[in-house]
Formats: sequence, structure tokens, C-alpha cells
Amino acid sequence: MERLRFADKRILFILPMLILAGIVTNMIPAVKYVPHHLSAFCYIALIIIWAMTLRRKLLDHAVCSRILAACAFMLLLFFLRICKFSFFPSDTLAQEYVWYLYYVPMTAIPLLMFTAALNVEPVGDRRRVKLTGKLLLIPECVVCAVILTNELHGQVFDIVVSPDAEYSRRWFYYVTLVWILVLSLGALYVMLRKCAISSARKLWYVPLLFILAGAALLVLYLICGGAPQIAGHKVYHLQEAFCLPFIAGIESLILIGVIPANSGYEELFDLSGINACIFDNAGNPVLHSTDWTEESADEDHRIRREPVTGGYVSWVEDLTAISRLNREIEEVTEELEDENDLIRQEKEIHAERVRYETKNRLYNRIASAVRPQAIRVDELLSGAESEEDGQFHENLKYAAVLSAYIKRMGNLMLLTDGQAELSTAELKMAFAESIDYLRLMGCECELIAKGEHRIASRLALLSYELFETAIEDVRSRLHSCMVVLDAAESFEMTVMLDAKAEAISSAWKRELLKEAGGRLSIRYEDDTFFICLSGKEAL
Repeated sequence: MERLRFADKRILFILPMLILAGIVTNMIPAVKYVPHHLSAFCYIALIIIWAMTLRRKLLDHAVCSRILAACAFMLLLFFLRICKFSFFPSDTLAQEYVWYLYYVPMTAIPLLMFTAALNVEPVGDRRRVKLTGKLLLIPECVVCAVILTNELHGQVFDIVVSPDAEYSRRWFYYVTLVWILVLSLGALYVMLRKCAISSARKLWYVPLLFILAGAALLVLYLICGGAPQIAGHKVYHLQEAFCLPFIAGIESLILIGVIPANSGYEELFDLSGINACIFDNAGNPVLHSTDWTEESADEDHRIRREPVTGGYVSWVEDLTAISRLNREIEEVTEELEDENDLIRQEKEIHAERVRYETKNRLYNRIASAVRPQAIRVDELLSGAESEEDGQFHENLKYAAVLSAYIKRMGNLMLLTDGQAELSTAELKMAFAESIDYLRLMGCECELIAKGEHRIASRLALLSYELFETAIEDVRSRLHSCMVVLDAAESFEMTVMLDAKAEAISSAWKRELLKEAGGRLSIRYEDDTFFICLSGKEAL
């Protein structure tokens, strides 16, 4: 497994030594055993080693691939330098085109750094970022094309053969310089702007100092009009002066955390408290936390293992909180079950109490409705022993009529409890039983029923009560009675008596009849008392 560390002492030692070797070998004159491009090889090695560390450290593929592409263009820049001085030492035209080719990687590197900055998280709209990268290729290609065709138009460099100057810069050279500068500063600005880590943003001056230190070499190169010299020996060339600011900038941005990197594992273990260890393929520990031990497994801890590139990672998963929560959940569940049982029992008791209360209210209503008849029955039967046989039989027959009403009215009230309608068949049976007992009293009675439909429950109860009230009023004078129940089209009850019922008038329970949809009419013709009760149309 690769050793992923933020501060690898070997890398920190090798890279400065390669820079120093490049400077020293650049100052050594080219002789038979010391080639002129030896310093270029030192910088090429530096770029390759740096690219290898980036490939291991950078997490985001989009960012890593673009920075590695920039490293490839840096290598191309040094390769062109080798070609210019080693492969074409005397070919002026070839050297001139190689010189033009310098500006391909010198413009491509800032462009790749800028697109890498656009892909640093967070990335809002990836499609727009990709489109931006493609659109930036257009001016890049234009700049490269103009530079490579300078021989035709001379708008970048004006080649002058003179002892004092070999060339002079034209207006498009400064356009190219602005293009490079805008992309370079834009990459730094975008990365710092997108960084959401406040501690990293506060260290914005760190990458700026690194970049300025590297850019100072480039500024010095431009001021000197070429490579700076010490005792007549060149210290560095344009290529290293151009590349070092980008290398220093990227490393400093990784250092402060602007660019996410696969590093800082030791600090991660210390700050997070994770008990873990990273092993290589041979099972040897590569990196582990301070208190790592594989013997930490118990009922509240278990060892987890997952493969990673080059080995595997193993860690102790702490289940203490989960176990505690599970125990608490079990306790709460038991309490809830007990509470649910109590609630269920309470609901059952409440429902039973409601049923009893409902029945009691209904029974009370029935008792209240037939109370006068019940009292009268009790009076008739209580004095039976002291009365003559004839009177006793008459009282018993009348008590039977009242008892039939009590029974049938109770049945009707039970049937209509909670029901808005009642069949006229039930009302017919109530009238039939009352009429049967009236016949025992010597009364000529007849019941005629037409049709069978459903009528309002309250109207049915009032109809039977009206009949009973009329019968009780004329009991001693009643000889004949006829009841007609017509429910063929609209409900109508007609009671015909041969005696006038003084207790019944057109105002009898007018409000209740009106609410029930009934209409009462009374007339007395030819010694016959007519009681007519009509209601709404049958359903």
C-alpha cells in the first residue's frame, strides 16, 4: 500500500536538492563530460516526483487529471529546451520555431490550472463548468496559432538581426502575457473563493507568498532581459522560472487545505478519536491510531475491515451508544405496550360505559313515554281484591290494553333508536295488538293497512301515541273503532271512533308533529269522530 503522508521527509529533502542541483549544473559550463541540458534533467525529475505525489494525494479526479496534464506540459517545456540547445544547435530556423513552441505549454499550464480550480468542490453546475473549459480552448488555440505563425505576420516578435538585439516584442506578445496572467491569478482567486473552510481562507496569504516568491524569479528574468548571471554563469532559465510559481502555489494550496488532499491521517486519528489501522497487502501495519489494538472486540465493540488500494483498513466500531439506545428502546417499548394495554382497557371500559349510558337513556325515555300507562296499570291491578268480579274483569281488560301499548311503544322506541326511518309494517303490528285487546273489552274494531313503506321514526311514534291517547279518552264510551293506515303513495292514518275524544284537538302536539313532518286534522260528523294524521311521501 502507498504511504500517504502529508509531510514525507524524503520528498521534502529530495525536491529542494533537485532545485539546487539544477542551479549548480546550469552554472557549470558545458564540456565534454558535462552536457548543457543536465540542469533540465534535474527539473524534469523534480516535476515527475512532484506529479507522483500529486497523484497519490489529490482526491478529486477532475482536479488531479488537469494538474497532472499541466505537469506533462511542464515536461514538454523542458524537453523543448533540450531540443533547442542539443538537437538544433546551429539551425536558426528550427531554434526559432522551438522558441515559438515554448508558448504552447506556457499558455496551456495556466489554462489547465484555471479549469482545475473550477472543478474544486463545491461544483454547482458541472455542465456549465465543462462548457466553460471548452470555451476557454477557443482563445487558447487562437493565441497558440498566432504565436506559431509569427513568421508570417510578425505581430508577436519582430526578429531583428543586430548585435544589440535579436528580436523585439510586438503587441500580441503582451496579449499573450495578459492571457497567462489572468488565468494564473484567476485560478488562485477561484480556489480561495470556493473554499468553505474558514481556517483555510484565513491563510490566503500563504499561497500568495509562495507564488510571489516563485514569480520573483520570473520578474528577475524579465528585468535582466534573460537569465540572471553570477560571475558570468547563468543561474536559471525561463522554464524553471515559469514552472516553480505554479508548483509552489499548488503545494501551498494543498498545505492550507484549499485543495482536498489524501493526507493528514495522523492528525485525523488524533482529532477524531478513530481507533483504526491501515495495513498493506502483506498484513503489515502502515499507519494506525495511538490506542489501536485488535483485541478491543466485545459486546459493545466490533472489528470492521474493508479493502483499499494496496491493502485494507481495519477499525473498531463502537456500539456502546447503539447498545444503550437499543436497551432504552426496549424499555420504552415495554412501557408503551403497558400503556397501550391500559389505554385499550380504558377504551373498552369507556365504550361499555357509553353503551350502558345509551341503553339507560333509552330505557329512561321509554319509561318516561309510558309512565302514565304504567301507573294506571298499577292502580287497576292493585285494587283487584277489593273490587267485585265484574269490575275486576273490566279493569283487567283495560290493563291489558294499556300493557299492549307499553309493550309496543317500547318496541317501537327500541327500533327507532338511532334510526331516522321505520317501516309501516312495524306500526301495523303495534296497532293490530292494541286492537286485539280492545276487542276483549267488547269494542268492535277493524284495522285496514294499505301498502308498506318507510316513514319518519318520530312520525311513527306520534301516530301510535295519538291513537292510544284517543282510546284512553273515550274508553268508557267506546263501542266501535276503525283504523286505516294508507302508505300506498303518501302516509296517512285515519282513526274513526263512535265517541268524541275531548283530549284530541287540532293543536295536539303541534310543534312535535311539525318537526316530524306530520299534519293533524279532526272532524266530528254523523256521530263519528275522525282523526286524520298525514305525513311526508313514503320513501
